[in-house]
Amino acid sequence: GDQAAGGSAMTLTAGEGSAGDGGAMTLTAGESTAAALSSTGGDVTVTAGKGSGTTAGAGGAVSISAGVGAKAAGGAVTVTSGVGTATSSGGVTVATADGGSTGVSGAMLLKTGDAGNGNTGSYTVTTGAATNGVAGGINMTVGTGDTGTGGAMTLTAGESTAASGTGGAVTVTAGKGAGATAGAGGAVSISAGVGASALGGAVTVT
Repeated sequence: GDQAAGGSAMTLTAGEGSAGDGGAMTLTAGESTAAALSSTGGDVTVTAGKGSGTTAGAGGAVSISAGVGAKAAGGAVTVTSGVGTATSSGGVTVATADGGSTGVSGAMLLKTGDAGNGNTGSYTVTTGAATNGVAGGINMTVGTGDTGTGGAMTLTAGESTAASGTGGAVTVTAGKGAGATAGAGGAVSISAGVGASALGGAVTVT
């Protein structure tokens, strides 16, 4: 409820297991069993609190963390869209909100954790395989700016700090073609930017 000094907190905690697994917690929206052609299941919405104030008043954060592993691996975090049993599956959107009138939009960081004694986790971006269709593409594009230089894109392989270690490689490979008579392989194209009223950008291979 509302309080003069601050809102009340709410904690939902599953039970502890002293001789087995801890209790699970499941939050499920309602299913629609209506006979209408477009009945939609209920939504699940998790929203942090709104901040107030004339100078600060930041909005609350939403944090999703898997459990700590005592002598085994920590728990996983999985975000999966819904299955469409007769049509397309749902999309997944991860985005920061637009910036306000005097600010910038939020940054986005996708990274694996550090490892104190061993290899760090890998990072994979892959679209699904298609049957009777074309596999989805992967697009990485820097946004448009109306002042100064356009945003840069940097692709850098890992550095080795070992005494005689070799740095990581960067490999760009076009797709393989198939077929007995045609089926050409895909092309690799590297192009510098077009100059509007000055020289176009250079391509340097070292």
